[in-house]
Amino acid sequence: MTERSTTETRPAHWYTSALVCLPARAVALVLAGGKGSRLRTAADPELQGTPKVLVPIDTPAGRTPMLGHVLTELAAVGFRRIAVLTSTDPASGADTVETYALTHSARHVELTIHREDHPLGTAGAAYAALAHLPDTPAAVVLPADTLFPAALLPSAVAAHNARSAAVTWTVTTAPGRSAQNAGRLFLDPGSEHIVHALEGVDATLPPDSRQGLQQATSTGAVILTPTPFQALFEEYAQRLAQPAEADLYRQFMPWAISQGHRVGAYDIRTPAPDLGTPDRLAAFGRTA
Repeated sequence: MTERSTTETRPAHWYTSALVCLPARAVALVLAGGKGSRLRTAADPELQGTPKVLVPIDTPAGRTPMLGHVLTELAAVGFRRIAVLTSTDPASGADTVETYALTHSARHVELTIHREDHPLGTAGAAYAALAHLPDTPAAVVLPADTLFPAALLPSAVAAHNARSAAVTWTVTTAPGRSAQNAGRLFLDPGSEHIVHALEGVDATLPPDSRQGLQQATSTGAVILTPTPFQALFEEYAQRLAQPAEADLYRQFMPWAISQGHRVGAYDIRTPAPDLGTPDRLAAFGRTA
């Protein structure tokens, strides 16, 4: 008679998984200082008289300002710290924007306002805000006027942290129709980092330089590891003839790539339309 072994051949501890979630104290940096100059070219009085990020859009929860939609989405995916970055430019309506943010954030969210003293650019504004946000393991920069699928952010942050990168640019290889600046980024064959960035540059990449590279489009969301990002930004700023605005997408990250610093890429493979023009607002933000 053969006795049955009491030893488990597949111990229970073999069945494990990793929970993909945001790091504790991760912060979202919401870009909310835009003037909305392009939206104001429309004949619509609402677009002419409303701060850009407070223009209402159609969402599953009903019509709500762009900023309100972003704050709700970020809280829903686990952000407990949100920083709203605003501008001193009167055209941005900072007072109204800040009041809205402070009165419409979720109760469990620690929301802070960071108004630049003078125009800093998106990279400069992120750098300045992080100086007031200690103990931050990861930061996500997100424009308030972009319909980014926030549910993908925890996975994007996890991928960023696994690479130990200072900066990861979230991109899409499926930008959909009417995407702004489509195909201006080129990824390495493994789609893990950006090789060329032509955002805001009137130039094309020669065909022989594209071999093996994946063409992609910016989604607007950028993930930062604060300490190395701050060091890299300081290196960038020291090379300027004098302090000036520093755009995250058109200046800082292309510079970092050109200097041999690795900028990671995370492909969300779905559209993330921005709503910065009347046509795109009508196409993607006014769907009801």
